[in-house]
Amino acid sequence: MNAEEVELLSDSKYRNYVAAVDKALKNFEYSSEWADLISALGKLNKVLQNNAKYQVVPKKLTIGKRLAQCLHPALPSGVHRKALETYEVIFKIIGPKRLAKDLFLYSSGLFPLLSNAAMSVKPVLLGLYETYYLPLGKTLKPGLQGLLTGVLPGLEEGSEYYDRTNTLLEKVASAVEQAAFYSALWGSILTSPAVRLPGVSFVLLHLNRKLSMEDQLYIMGSDIELMVEAVSMSVQDSSVLVQRSTLDLILFCFPFHMSQATRTDMIRILSAALHVVLRRDMSLNRRLYAWLLGFDNNGVKIGPRSTRHSNPEDHATHYFNTYSKDMLVQAMVGILQGKARGGEEESVLMHDLKPFRILISLLDKPELGPAILEDVLIEVFRTLHTQCRAELDLQTQSTFSKDHTQLSSKLRENKKTAELIKTANLLFNSFEPYYMWDYIARWFEDCCRKPQTSHQDAPVHAGAFEPTALSLLEFCQLVDFLLDIVSLK
Repeated sequence: MNAEEVELLSDSKYRNYVAAVDKALKNFEYSSEWADLISALGKLNKVLQNNAKYQVVPKKLTIGKRLAQCLHPALPSGVHRKALETYEVIFKIIGPKRLAKDLFLYSSGLFPLLSNAAMSVKPVLLGLYETYYLPLGKTLKPGLQGLLTGVLPGLEEGSEYYDRTNTLLEKVASAVEQAAFYSALWGSILTSPAVRLPGVSFVLLHLNRKLSMEDQLYIMGSDIELMVEAVSMSVQDSSVLVQRSTLDLILFCFPFHMSQATRTDMIRILSAALHVVLRRDMSLNRRLYAWLLGFDNNGVKIGPRSTRHSNPEDHATHYFNTYSKDMLVQAMVGILQGKARGGEEESVLMHDLKPFRILISLLDKPELGPAILEDVLIEVFRTLHTQCRAELDLQTQSTFSKDHTQLSSKLRENKKTAELIKTANLLFNSFEPYYMWDYIARWFEDCCRKPQTSHQDAPVHAGAFEPTALSLLEFCQLVDFLLDIVSLK
């Protein structure tokens, strides 16, 4: 109870008002069916309207809870409409300043309603937002993410209320400032899978394709890390439509040759985007490959004019080698190491097959997979070894059993490691027969040439993007392991 309410308690009429509200709220406790709820809401409305001269609503916490309960999706639309009438009565009484102060109290019931509302309820709810929430302006910011999460489901293509919802969102953006609006939008996309498609679609609709991203940085919001995280989650969504829209967004917002994001953020987004190849969906793969090879979604060459070759193949090769190859190598190495978000450790199952399947898919694209193979293959070997040994829990990762027959047998008897080995062999069999062993021979030669005093002195392969700490002993153990599990047919 705030100071204003305490002061009003000295007024006998206000005390009677409080008692009347208390009595009206008791009716909710005795409601056994939805018709009782409509009756209880009607009595509460009458009490509130009869005492509208007081700009303070007593028992507001209890009223807020009861109204939220009346908006439960299992209840019929008649109850929803009656509850919205009560909200409007309250908003008229308390005015915008008090509504801003008690925003969370009343919004907890309203925000989840639109996605479950009947067609007759939606215009009433949108009307409340337009009439009472928009005038709050910047004071709406504390509840902005919740509001967007609640309103975005109305942005459904072909919906009767699509235009009205879109206009409402545009007005909200103007009321709270664009950067704050988009920060809240990315927060909604990150935390609420249900609004990812309408959320990303809204951003795509409001991007000015004639301007560069640098000229409309407000789209990224005030926290680019939040946007990067939201995009990374969205591109791995279970819906192909969400993934496709997110890749369209990435193509425009994060070109490799002039991205506003840091290198670390670009690698994080790329690490997430690489997982789309696991769906084997051509529409997704086409967008991913266009991004990496320097084309827009329509196949038009992008990049500095001086680097755009007339031949598309030459342009793709030059763009990839100049701008995206190193980041693709680092992203792939990160995925193999279980750092699918560009350096942040993930809880990856030891027998996770995804890294190997991603690389197998990339090898189907001659401009990409074969171009990075030299730089990531040693990490493939290490990941395979680490996962198999961890799965079997045999001694330590750097110590091998001398009984190779027993080791090989255990690896193939374990269902998880057997599947892992099978997938790895599928990858290795896609190489030319001589390639893997020639690669190992070159690594062995490099190892022998380097001093073996510490990991800091470990060999680095000529084409590697990052130094790989690997001593001669560790390398020999890796080869020993590979001879146990790789098909030599």
